[in-house]
Amino acid sequence: MLKKIILMIIIPAAAIFLGLKFIKISTVAPPIIVNRLKTKFSGSIEDSPFQKEYLNKDGLVVVNVWATWCKPCIKEIPTFKKISKENPNIKFVFLSIDEDPEKLKSFLAKNIINDITLQNIEYIDAIKTFLGGNGLFENSSIPLTFIIKDGKVIDKNVGSIDYNEFTAQLKTIQ
Repeated sequence: MLKKIILMIIIPAAAIFLGLKFIKISTVAPPIIVNRLKTKFSGSIEDSPFQKEYLNKDGLVVVNVWATWCKPCIKEIPTFKKISKENPNIKFVFLSIDEDPEKLKSFLAKNIINDITLQNIEYIDAIKTFLGGNGLFENSSIPLTFIIKDGKVIDKNVGSIDYNEFTAQLKTIQ
């Protein structure tokens, strides 16, 4: 009886062991999803239009990170337009995280906003790093709004802004 039990355990175990010996386990890395807005990390944003037009100047800059597929982002665009008209001394820009440049171009053709994404396409990674490091977009939801004063990020708002609160915040910073 003991021999039967041992054979019932050893034979299947040996078969499994030998079978595994002939199975080749793939060591190929999984495919990486490439951002279709093909960005190139420049290491520095010093040569970017964003740096030249917004960071090299004194004063406040508001950067809203958004996407065409983000309903709260689209909903708050009129609020930013209103605040921008009321505060002509503050520069307002939008930075899209869309992966489809054609969808972004189509949206921008129908909705006039100061989006800097396409003109800074080679510097997107550098801009993200400037705004808050490499983990910026992985750990935050959008919409995401940054306030930059004299070339330095001084505040970050996660989620949709409230007109009254954001306007008051800008007034205290100026």
